[in-house]
Amino acid sequence: MTKLKLVPVLVLIAASVAGCGRGSSDRVLYDGVPFKAKAKAVDKKVTRADFRVEVSKASQSYKGARLAAHHAGVTYCLTEAGYGTSEIIWDVDPYDPEAELRLEGDTAVFHGTCDS
Repeated sequence: MTKLKLVPVLVLIAASVAGCGRGSSDRVLYDGVPFKAKAKAVDKKVTRADFRVEVSKASQSYKGARLAAHHAGVTYCLTEAGYGTSEIIWDVDPYDPEAELRLEGDTAVFHGTCDS
């Protein structure tokens, strides 16, 4: 097989192996906990830049809840809002362990703005 024909075969093999063992129940863990985090625009009629992140069951690990919020915010700005940047201006910085979490029951709530 020539090198040019071998490359697509290797890519297909790598792609099929990468998917092995990954089922729909596999979730990203934050501080060892699989959090459910949702990010959505505060008012998408005004701007998609301003968003809110809710992390359910935050008391399982406040550190993990912060990490999940940051990930959800970055994903929101990059894909859903379409800003193409991971720069975010947070009301409560998820990476600041001294910043007081805003809790609504057992849900941590963060607000951010995608910074273009």
